[in-house]
Amino acid sequence: MDFDGVPGTAGAQDRTEQITYMNGPLSFSLENPIDYGGVVGAPAKAGTPALTAKFEDSQGGFSYAAAVMAKQTSYDTGTADDSAIGYAAFLAGKIAITDMISIQGAINFADGANAYVYRAGSNFAGADAYVDGNGDLETIEAVGGALGASFGLGNGRSVNVGYGTSMSDLDDAVQSGAVAATTTEQNTSMYINYMWSPVDSVSMGVQFENLETESQGGADGDANRLMYIAQYNF
Repeated sequence: MDFDGVPGTAGAQDRTEQITYMNGPLSFSLENPIDYGGVVGAPAKAGTPALTAKFEDSQGGFSYAAAVMAKQTSYDTGTADDSAIGYAAFLAGKIAITDMISIQGAINFADGANAYVYRAGSNFAGADAYVDGNGDLETIEAVGGALGASFGLGNGRSVNVGYGTSMSDLDDAVQSGAVAATTTEQNTSMYINYMWSPVDSVSMGVQFENLETESQGGADGDANRLMYIAQYNF
């Protein structure tokens, strides 16, 4: 019910401009690279598209997807510049245990392309790289994962649970002095909700969610929230 989804959800969650070629379960695209955190210590430069490849298929009650992407991560101050290849990959799957129960999950990894590990860092994503004291561009790694389950109760009712976490590896960036130890390193979320449809075209739900965040230096925080939704589908 949380429309943002949990950290560690497979791949980038924002749409971007792209040119896509599809052949059965396989697709390739050139797209405008997604970059939230940029390069710490210098202006990021984006002059080339990101290249992505994805395989998505299903067999019976099991559906799965695997994807990789690569992009140029670079900076240019006018007097100094450097670049590196950023890349990311994910595996995701969903299995229907019965007609009423399903389990789904995903794992992600990125190096220099952290917007492709959902919520790896501050807000939606942290920096892709930083500039060290020698002017060299050093990429930042990120990992994430999510797991969820849905339990159908019949008559349009269901209970859903989910857990997700994502983390950037900021140790070297902090040690170099480029990134502050107060920078967010890990985000975690877990939830349970109950959804029902009292009449046709109307969906309702209530959700409890726990959220946690931790900085590279170890400072942490958490919050609980209760949400309610009423939705009419035209």
